[in-house]
Amino acid sequence: MSQLLCLSLDLPARITEPDVAEFEMVFSELLDSAAVSYQRNGAGEWVIEALFHDQPDLSVANALLAPLFEKQVLAPVPLNITDLPERDWLAENRAAFPPRKIGRFWVYGSHIKQAPPAGSLPLLVDAALAFGSGTHPTTEGCLRALQMIPGTPPRRVLDMGCGSAILAMAAHRNWPAAMITAADNDPVAIRVTATNRRLNHIAPATMHLAVSHGFASRYVRQSAPYDVMFANILARPLMRMAPDLCPHLARRGWLILSGILNEQALAVRNAYQAQKLRCWQQIRIGEWTTLVMRPASAGSIPYLWSGRCQKS
Repeated sequence: MSQLLCLSLDLPARITEPDVAEFEMVFSELLDSAAVSYQRNGAGEWVIEALFHDQPDLSVANALLAPLFEKQVLAPVPLNITDLPERDWLAENRAAFPPRKIGRFWVYGSHIKQAPPAGSLPLLVDAALAFGSGTHPTTEGCLRALQMIPGTPPRRVLDMGCGSAILAMAAHRNWPAAMITAADNDPVAIRVTATNRRLNHIAPATMHLAVSHGFASRYVRQSAPYDVMFANILARPLMRMAPDLCPHLARRGWLILSGILNEQALAVRNAYQAQKLRCWQQIRIGEWTTLVMRPASAGSIPYLWSGRCQKS
């Protein structure tokens, strides 16, 4: 049992979801909240709520938020802090996440006691403080894209911005002989990844972990070129990263991009097409798009999957 503090921020309805996501990242990545979410209220305004075990430093929070308010031409909005009643929040949170079957993958938490279905590839994921429990459409899109890749199994795989490393672990399950690298700029995410790697009985020798801002880590750089790369982040960082990501992709490699709202997909595609990649597949799940890109030199690839997706 534990008591939590809820810090909330109200934003006007005119703010776009990608911009709201930037505010959310202040809480989830810079202030190390235990959990964070955002949604529109009945009036259409945005409400961001972040849970903390300890009192956050409001002066730091306001300093981090100030550039975002200025960007939106908004006067700084005061933060509201509420004491939540003492309850087993972890148990309640886990109960809200039943197991999911995504293609051959069976994604479940440690609170699930039933055996995985026969023939499935089990992924035990307790996301804790890191993004990636398998429930979000961006993660589902990546897991579905992974299962579309035909031909010779890859030798090197990179999960950039790995969060809980669900994609890195899925790659290991799908291609057991591949050398997997899971990288994130957040040390908390890497600690969660190390725990999930152990819980899934994955040997450290086959899945290397790195705290790295992009390709700053020597190990992440020297393990290139990668036959498969995942980057499930947000559209704007993905566009900024295009000139850095693409040179590390093998000549016939696969780049799976997600964290992209449907209306942002064209801009992200254009950023990577400028790096001589082309879109092989575009998967839409609800409001979110996952892109599968390949070097133009890789040639024509057949369209393999229909359903909730749209081919370029």
